[in-house]
Amino acid sequence: MDLRNHYKKLHSSALSSINKEGFNYDKELDNPSDLRRGLTLLIRPNKKIKEAFELFIHQAREVLPDQYFYSVDDIHVTVMPIVSCYSGFSMEGIEIDRYDEIIQKALRGVREFKLDFTGVFASASCLIIKGYPVNGYLEHFRQNLRNAFSGAKLEQSLDKRYKLVTAHSTVVRFKQPIKDKKKVIELVKAFSDFEFGCQSFEQLEFVYNDWYQRKSIVQLLKSYNLKQ
Repeated sequence: MDLRNHYKKLHSSALSSINKEGFNYDKELDNPSDLRRGLTLLIRPNKKIKEAFELFIHQAREVLPDQYFYSVDDIHVTVMPIVSCYSGFSMEGIEIDRYDEIIQKALRGVREFKLDFTGVFASASCLIIKGYPVNGYLEHFRQNLRNAFSGAKLEQSLDKRYKLVTAHSTVVRFKQPIKDKKKVIELVKAFSDFEFGCQSFEQLEFVYNDWYQRKSIVQLLKSYNLKQ
């Protein structure tokens, strides 16, 4: 897939909606009763990449002081939502060893995921840093997971919401109405080609999580070494 063109289409579609209807915002961000939980495979940018992300987040705070900003501990790239978050999901009865077996099978022949982070785009409710796979291991692993889980009698929701093909990192979410959408669009434009850096990811995490991957809720279930 031409990921650059895909990101461009996502951004253009969002801008069209924003120009007509304005930005959306997430009413659940400050809701203490939000019990949506799930299982996710993810990777975490290193200190250098996070510091580069913080440059953008700092600028976003200047423009959007009342919105939600991911902390350095919460920043991540979703590799695959194994069970998409929903209210009522529980770890009770979840056989982690069976999930682990499938994940390890899908990792056969897979090495470090190398991603290049360049540019920012907007959705109607958040600001997202674009990641581009430099090698084919991420997509290879995702397809392995789809194949492995297709015949497994385990709770899973791979590709139920949409087929994940990107390697993005959401860093800003809107929790209140946007007062000046022009400033937000200008901010995104200023960082549209910003080079945040490149990283080879050596560690994959399997976690229990809330919708926002907050450290206070996330539980590490398994970790996998990709460096070989």
